[in-house]
Amino acid sequence: MEIDPLADALPPRYAIESDDEDEYNPLSTRQPADAVPIVQVMIIIEGQFATGNPLVIASGPAGKFWADGANLGEQQGTIFVNNIQVGSLFKPSSTRAVVLVSEATTALPLWSMNKYANDILDRLRPSAISILDMYAVQNYISSALVPVHEASVRYLSLGNIFLDPFHPFAPPNILQSTAAAFMSAMNICALSSDQANGGVILLLPSPEIPRTVPSKLSPSGLSRPSGDQGWPVEMMMEVNERLFEVIGAKPPSTWTLGSMPSGGAYDLSKTKRSLAEVGEGGMYI
Repeated sequence: MEIDPLADALPPRYAIESDDEDEYNPLSTRQPADAVPIVQVMIIIEGQFATGNPLVIASGPAGKFWADGANLGEQQGTIFVNNIQVGSLFKPSSTRAVVLVSEATTALPLWSMNKYANDILDRLRPSAISILDMYAVQNYISSALVPVHEASVRYLSLGNIFLDPFHPFAPPNILQSTAAAFMSAMNICALSSDQANGGVILLLPSPEIPRTVPSKLSPSGLSRPSGDQGWPVEMMMEVNERLFEVIGAKPPSTWTLGSMPSGGAYDLSKTKRSLAEVGEGGMYI
């Protein structure tokens, strides 16, 4: 029997069914186990919140450490993904930049990153963005062997800028985090609009093995960094200045060492020793 492929009616049952239950059934209503969940982003902002300002995004453990030492003032907005809080918005009075502290207590799965980044940029419409995140020193590929305790802050930029004494985050290394989703979305905005000037990602060096991106979104998906995990005050002060400088704004205040981890105050000399004990170098070619 001939079957018209353009007919509106479904094909005969024998054309799609089989005695083998493992075969794919196009009429089945069951969703595959790896189906991507629906992503719902809800942004709640208190009072007047003008769009078009520069945006600073402090992401993950690095962002939380920076936020503890920055004078951000009162929280003025909250961002939920599927009813789980992921981001907090601040508008310090001493700067024209908006600050988003993102993923301080939970990590976004890959399937939610693009939606999260695009919805935030669509709502805030920033003139430029700067992002703070971190990279794993031992996984960084370079032509020169760099001891872990001497690793530099690295950066990625949509424009041709140089941020001495920081070093570029160079190929073949790749960034697979929400920071990359923000940068990709901002790049599209820069190509389609005259309002977006571009963006920069600053990456703090981390001696720890990078966390695995979760497959599910949970309210508390991040473990607290170890007691010795921290960055030198001098490094953080420089990063604090550059985060705002690259987007044409001034920082709300000078960065100071904020809340202490469990176990007491940071001992920077001890931190440097612990970094050195991790390994003399990392992945290199």
